[in-house]
Amino acid sequence: MSSQLIKFANEDFYAYPNSALYWKRLNIIIVADLHLGKSISFAKQKQFLPPYDTKETLAKLFKCINEFEPSKLIIVGDLLHDMFSVNSFQEKDHQDFNKYSKNTQFIWVKGNHDYDIEINGFTKVLNYKVEEIIFNHIPIKSTNFQICGHYHPKAKISHRGKSIYTSSFVHNDKLLILPSFGTLTGGLNINQEPLRDLLGKSIKLFPVGNRKVYKL
Repeated sequence: MSSQLIKFANEDFYAYPNSALYWKRLNIIIVADLHLGKSISFAKQKQFLPPYDTKETLAKLFKCINEFEPSKLIIVGDLLHDMFSVNSFQEKDHQDFNKYSKNTQFIWVKGNHDYDIEINGFTKVLNYKVEEIIFNHIPIKSTNFQICGHYHPKAKISHRGKSIYTSSFVHNDKLLILPSFGTLTGGLNINQEPLRDLLGKSIKLFPVGNRKVYKL
């Protein structure tokens, strides 16, 4: 996979078109908002979606772990969509989690969707700090650098009279927000509130394409 360099918090990160962020110096992968089992949750509300989101998202996640063999995987919130989402896990999924967690430490930051849910083998925390960077789901008031999820940022890209919205990495001087990693997630326009107010006008934007991450 091709990558795009993102300079943030005096560090070099690499953004990938699968929506993962790689901190090469420490060999850490960061992802946000998998929302596993969202189709099951919607089915309970009689909104029927193809029930393959957990399988597809986990396949993408495990492929990423196989490629990088990271020391840590930090999930900055909403690994699961809700309390029913665990029911979307197959026995093989649990086996895969156990296999990969032997060599990679899984850090699961609490999100607003999965705050009270637990899975064996995961270290679950309210926030997680590595050196000068705080990893949390929703940004907090802090003088530290923060890497977060929650907002599923999307940007409007216009070309030759046509426009599309695409998932994007976006950051200002102190805050870096990741796009959602899950295959069944929506997004919020970076020019809409609360993202516009949260990020301010001085931002750097990295839209995610099928094969590469761009820099605007």
